[in-house]
Amino acid sequence: MTALMGTALQDVMRKAECVLLDFDGPICDIFAGLPAPQVAASLRTFLAARGVEIPPAVEVLDDPLAVFRFSGQLGAEVSRATLDALTELEVEATETARPTPGAAELIYESKRLGKAVAVVSNNSSAAVTAYLQRVGLAVAIDYVSARVDPDPDLMKPHPHLVRRALEWLNGNPPATVLVGDSETDMEVCQVTGVVAIGYANRPGKVSRLEAAGADYVVTNMADLL
Repeated sequence: MTALMGTALQDVMRKAECVLLDFDGPICDIFAGLPAPQVAASLRTFLAARGVEIPPAVEVLDDPLAVFRFSGQLGAEVSRATLDALTELEVEATETARPTPGAAELIYESKRLGKAVAVVSNNSSAAVTAYLQRVGLAVAIDYVSARVDPDPDLMKPHPHLVRRALEWLNGNPPATVLVGDSETDMEVCQVTGVVAIGYANRPGKVSRLEAAGADYVVTNMADLL
């Protein structure tokens, strides 16, 4: 990030009235102790035990959310059951989740400056809440807009979760930033009009986040302070 871009980002952060944060990545690594590929495999086993034929393309998925998206094709009953199974695994994963350096400081500083702070996540509301309570951050979060609906199509990049947070916070999209580490986070910003800040926490992500529409990209959450 150039000095000029850094100055512009600092100005955006100062003026922001609402700070929205994705959960897995910007706040913590939820699957640090219970690896995502293991959770995805557990969901496939869960579906297979219910007679679902797992396509080869789904068999190789490492992302539990992608397996959940697949379940949306299998009818409301199966999708709801998969949602419950995934939620249970995510809550378990929060017990060994690893905090993202700089995330807590950003949240507390934003609150000190009078900004509204919300979590907007495709992970379950139960898991987000469990983690925030475990690490003592719940008191600094104004709202959690996370997965509760059995319809996978309502996850980001669908605007549902972001719009729910904006409505709750009475947020003005141009005065709101969303910090996320995935292309879907950047894409939902284009739809909702909030400022897209990409968090590139792995090699190769800078270009992918920029291509997905990021207004700014950082490699360290502390850069947002």
